[in-house]
Amino acid sequence: MKKTLLSILLSICFLFANSQVLNSQFVTINKENDLVKSFSKYQRQLPPFWNSDFSNPSDWVFNNSGQTSPNGWSIGSVVNSWYNGLSSGIQSTSGGNFAELYNGDPTQNTQMLNVTYTMTLANSIDILSLAGTDEVTLSWQETGARFNDLQEVQVSTDGVNFVTIADNLSYNVLSQSGGSMYSNPEIRTVNIQPYISSNPSNVWIRYSWTTNFPTSAANPNVWITYGWLIDDVSLSVTPDYLMNSVDANHGGWEVGYANTTGFGMDYTIKPLTQSAANPYMFELSLSNLGAKNLSGSKMNVSVNSSIGVPIFSSSSDTTTISVLDTVTFLANQNFDPGVVGVYDMFFWGTSSNANSDTITMQAVISDSVYARDYGTPDGSWRVGRSCGGLQLLNIFDIYDNEQVSSASAHIADYSIPGTEVYAILYEVDTTQSPWAFIQLAQTDDYNLQAQDIDNWINLAFKPAYSLFPGPHAIAIGGYPHPLDTFGVSTSGDAEVLMSRIQDNGCNLGSQAFGYWYYISSTPMIRMNFGSTWPQSTEFKSQNIFEVYPNPVKNTLNIQFRDALKCKYSLELFDITGRLVFEKRIENNLTNSFDVGHLEKGNYMLHVSNKNYSTKTKITIK
Repeated sequence: MKKTLLSILLSICFLFANSQVLNSQFVTINKENDLVKSFSKYQRQLPPFWNSDFSNPSDWVFNNSGQTSPNGWSIGSVVNSWYNGLSSGIQSTSGGNFAELYNGDPTQNTQMLNVTYTMTLANSIDILSLAGTDEVTLSWQETGARFNDLQEVQVSTDGVNFVTIADNLSYNVLSQSGGSMYSNPEIRTVNIQPYISSNPSNVWIRYSWTTNFPTSAANPNVWITYGWLIDDVSLSVTPDYLMNSVDANHGGWEVGYANTTGFGMDYTIKPLTQSAANPYMFELSLSNLGAKNLSGSKMNVSVNSSIGVPIFSSSSDTTTISVLDTVTFLANQNFDPGVVGVYDMFFWGTSSNANSDTITMQAVISDSVYARDYGTPDGSWRVGRSCGGLQLLNIFDIYDNEQVSSASAHIADYSIPGTEVYAILYEVDTTQSPWAFIQLAQTDDYNLQAQDIDNWINLAFKPAYSLFPGPHAIAIGGYPHPLDTFGVSTSGDAEVLMSRIQDNGCNLGSQAFGYWYYISSTPMIRMNFGSTWPQSTEFKSQNIFEVYPNPVKNTLNIQFRDALKCKYSLELFDITGRLVFEKRIENNLTNSFDVGHLEKGNYMLHVSNKNYSTKTKITIK
C-alpha cells in the first residue's frame, strides 16, 4: 500500500464532524482489496450526435470566483493537482486536452475559501434540430477523488437557471479512514429529457465545484480538494430500453432486513454457525436509464464455489421499472453454503426488453472468524494518543449462540512498539438513543511487539465469553499518551452506524468524553469463535520451537529447541479454516518447507503430538 501523508494535517487534530459521522485526517491511497465488489459494465448508448473533447478550449467559459490560474477551471493537457493519484491525468478515450478543477495545495495551505467554480458551454445546443428528439442522454468521463467537495453537473434551457442532474455525493470519501479515488476514467451517463423538455432547442451544460459544507465555510479544511478531471462530454439519443445495475449486497440490509433479525450487514468472512442461522440474502438495485418503461424486470443471482462450479441460483419477483426509477429487488431464495470456502456471487438484472451489467461479490465462510473488512488495508484510524480516539469498534450480528474467544486487529504501520492495547466485548443496546455499549468482557493489556506493526494481532478473552443472539461489538482500545500511540487499519466502507470511534476527551466532535461517533470506513477488527489464537511471541517463551522468518515469502523454517522425543504433526490452515499443508516430522531439529506457492495472507500453524498442541500465526507476503 502506498501512502503519502499531508504534513500540514498531521499537526492538527481535524476530524470533520457532521452529526455523528467523522472523516479522519486524509491520506492518499492506492486501494488493493482482494474481496471487493466489482462491476462489469459495458456501453449501450447510441453513437453521440454532439461531443466536446476539449480540443477547442473556446467552447467553454469559466467563472472562477475572481481567482487566477491555476485556481478554478482550466483546459489543457498538463495536470496541476498536488495529489499524486492524478499525476497521470485522465485516461480518457480521446486523450489530449481535458478540463481540470483545482483549488490550491493543502500541503502549502493555499486552498481558496468561499469560492464556487463553474465551467459552462459558451453556446447553447439545439438538441431538437441535431437529434430530432428530446430523449437524449448526457455522458462524460471523469476522475478525481472526493473529500468535502460538492461536484455538480447541471443543465439549463435559458442559460440563467441551472438544475443539478448529477453530483459526486454517491462516491465514498477518500480519507485516512478509507475510500479511494474514482475510476480512471469513470463513465457517467444521465437521461436529461425530464430537465430539457420545456425547450430542447436551447440547452446549456455546466460543471460546478464548491464545498459540501457551506455552514463551515470558514474552515480551510472544507475547501480541500484532490481535483476533478473531465473529458469527452457527449450527447446521444437515449435507447428505448437501458437497464443499469446500481448496487448489490448479500446481507439483505435494504429490503431483506424486514424478514429477519439483526442489521443484515455484508460480512466478508462469516462463521459456519452464523451463516446457518442467517443464510445469505441477496439484493440488487436496478435503474431504468432508457426512454421507456422496463416491464418484467427482475434480479438474478448465481453462486460459484472456490473452484468455479455453479452451486446456487435464484431470482426475484418481477415488476416494471419506470423511466429514471430505481428499484431494489430481493431474491426469493437464500443461500447457506454449509461448508467453509470462498464463494463468488454474481448479480444481474433482466427484463422483457433489456439486461443489465453484472456485479460480482466474493465472500468467505470460515470455521471461526467473523469479519467485515476486506483483508487489505486502505487506510487507518489512530487510537491511544493524546489527541484521538480512545477505542475503535465494529458491530456484529449474532444469530446463534457462540463463544467469543478472542479479537483480532490489524495494527497500522506507524504504530509504536511497546504501546499498550486491549480488546473489549460489548453488548449493543439499540433501544437507547444514542445506542448504549454495555461492557461484557475485556482482555489483558498487551504491549505491541515489533513484529506486530503492519500485521495482525490476537487478544484473548480469558475465559471465552458466551454470546446469545443480538447485536454485539468488538473494540480495540489504548491509553492517551504523547509518544506511545498506535492505529488500527481500515479496509472497505462501513454501513451507517456499524463502525465507531470513541471520544477520549480531545473534542473529536461536539459531543462529550466517551461519545461514540460513527465512521465511514470499516476497521480491521474481527471476532473469533472457538479456540484462542495466541501471539507468536508467546510460543517462543515455551522453549519448544521457533518459526522464522515470519512474515515469510518462500521458505518457512521450524526450529525445535530440544531433541525430538516423539513425532510431531504440522498443519497449516488458511483464514477460512481450510487445511492447505500438512507434514509429520520425527528427527530433524530444523525443518524447512516451501510456502511460496500459497497466496499471501495470514495462516495458522498447528503443531501437535499426543501430549502437546499449540498454534501460531504465520503471515505469507
